[in-house]
Amino acid sequence: MKAAIKPYRTSFYMWNGVSAIFFSSCITNIHSHNTMQIIVDIQGDFKCRIKNEEWKTYKNLIIRENIVHQLDTNNSVQLLIYLDAETTIAKEIKSMYMDNLDVYSPCIDIFEDIDPETLQKAILKPDADLLLDVINRVLRIFRGTKGLSKADERVNKTRKLIAEQHPWDLSIKNMADAVCLSESRLRVLFKEQTGIPIYQYIMWSRIRFAINRIMNGSAVNESALEAGFADSSHFHKMIVKMFGISPSQFIKKGNQKFNIVSCDSSPLNFETSVYNKQGDLEKVHR
Repeated sequence: MKAAIKPYRTSFYMWNGVSAIFFSSCITNIHSHNTMQIIVDIQGDFKCRIKNEEWKTYKNLIIRENIVHQLDTNNSVQLLIYLDAETTIAKEIKSMYMDNLDVYSPCIDIFEDIDPETLQKAILKPDADLLLDVINRVLRIFRGTKGLSKADERVNKTRKLIAEQHPWDLSIKNMADAVCLSESRLRVLFKEQTGIPIYQYIMWSRIRFAINRIMNGSAVNESALEAGFADSSHFHKMIVKMFGISPSQFIKKGNQKFNIVSCDSSPLNFETSVYNKQGDLEKVHR
């Protein structure tokens, strides 16, 4: 089964002062928002261009409100967060990073404070409270207040290797060799530092990779094999066991009519202005 929708997106959730959506498989129109936008890639990277400038590749990006831009998801999946520019958190982020800049790309790894299971549950399940928790964690990371003690550098390197390598190539032995530890010692140290068994962490990485491919239109079987699963049945069993939802249910959910969920009585006042190639305003979506 293919996820044929373009773009592939989850529901758009709106709270007072903040909104968010997971987004994939699209090159957007030229547009701007009346909010600050934070784009975080959860698998690879994405492309964006500001005004009429050249396309650039990013892992994370902050875009000031009312800045004309265009997004290319680049066959990956992004978490898009929109902040009312007058909120305290938006002003703090501007003060920390922007310094009169239109955009800024901070060197941040959200997986230092957000475990893959939590992030994947937020993508797979329509749970506003869970997504808001993820948003708050991301914002804490951007503010530099994640509040966690520094992990062992060998564990940090292992997590980085898991994030950067193709899931097919991942093995605990290779990880252990790369950080000069025995397999048994790496298993113990990784669990002590993260609270997660390394095998499970690798499995989450494979599931996230497969989900990314499905959101970009690949068949379930093809995505499962590319992610390192023995077959689509193995992938199906693991995702149901870990998240209580089958791949087919996830595809169906993502292909439903675009849904906006207001989570507060006074949700964010969100507007998107769309422009043509000549830079003329065509339409404002509210």
